Amino acid sequence: MQILTPFAGEVLVLVMLIFLNARILFTRRTRHDALAILAPLSVVVIILQMLAWEIRFAEIVIFALALITAILNYRSIVRFSQDLFVDSYSVKFFVASILLLLVSIFVLAAAIVMRPVQMQIGNYNVQVQREYFSCAISPNFSEADFREANEISDKRNFTLYTFSNKNISAQKNTVVLFVGDVLAETMNYEPYLILLARAGYTVLAADLYGEDFSDFRNLKPFRRFFLLANFFQGEKSAANKIEFRKQSLENRSKDCSKIYESTYNALASIAKNRYDEKGLFVVCDSSSALSTEKLDAIFGKHFSAPDARAFPRSLNLADISDYATAGFGFVAQTEPLFAKIFLDVARDKTSFAPSYCVYATRQKIGD
Repeated sequence: MQILTPFAGEVLVLVMLIFLNARILFTRRTRHDALAILAPLSVVVIILQMLAWEIRFAEIVIFALALITAILNYRSIVRFSQDLFVDSYSVKFFVASILLLLVSIFVLAAAIVMRPVQMQIGNYNVQVQREYFSCAISPNFSEADFREANEISDKRNFTLYTFSNKNISAQKNTVVLFVGDVLAETMNYEPYLILLARAGYTVLAADLYGEDFSDFRNLKPFRRFFLLANFFQGEKSAANKIEFRKQSLENRSKDCSKIYESTYNALASIAKNRYDEKGLFVVCDSSSALSTEKLDAIFGKHFSAPDARAFPRSLNLADISDYATAGFGFVAQTEPLFAKIFLDVARDKTSFAPSYCVYATRQKIGD
């Protein structure tokens, strides 16, 4: 399967807003204003988009645009619901609709120009499998608290992605366990993971979120938004940005230690059950890095010495100099608009950074 991205949903909502605001140019008074229904529909779609993925910068802009458009079209929606014909469009409504039309076109153009650099996995002979599990967030990980979630009613807070080469003969004898920073999710590392799989490695990556609404800031739609908002707000007011980023890294490592340790434990458990004859190599990013002692303690629960997998080697992507967006994932490919506005990193259609990081990873593995 191909990992889906929010881009298609963003374009869909913007196209609806363009048709909605452009209708004043061709809708006659003797007709029902059926296109007015696009106003609430666009708001619903973008909300569902944020719930399904996360609250991202692009979604916030589009949601604000959709909400303003829906408020402006409230009267038209009411008249359509009452099966009334268009009576008239006031000068204020006409001008506001034209302005919203122009803004919608501009945002759509920006979204297309700064669209994600899509990597078609079929072109790389790579396959991706996605599975859902129920996982308790606890440093005292127990395999009894980790199970596959097949039913809709089950708690599905752990998503496992398995990237592998379709050609079995090209697969290497090493499984890479990847744990990214909480400022990103698996989607933001997709170019790197695909290229690793093309090189022959089986890659296990996962997203672990809160178990329930007791801490809604740790749920999938909200966590990254709040973390990024706090990060950039703090960086903006910081006197020393380098020192601030260092402190932020330490805080994330401490505050999210339970999430990281639970993720490592879950991946180690899966690797033990599915790949008992392959070696393990751990890749992390910034705050998801654990000390060698901590890694040995976690993997020692699942693999007994002298099994080398009880003491896996590791690589922190943040240590690679050409990885300019450490902690955020490969956003120059997956979220170019965000990367440009907040990190001042240009869209990279060549995917140089993930390619070089794969090279550095292979060097570290010893391949």
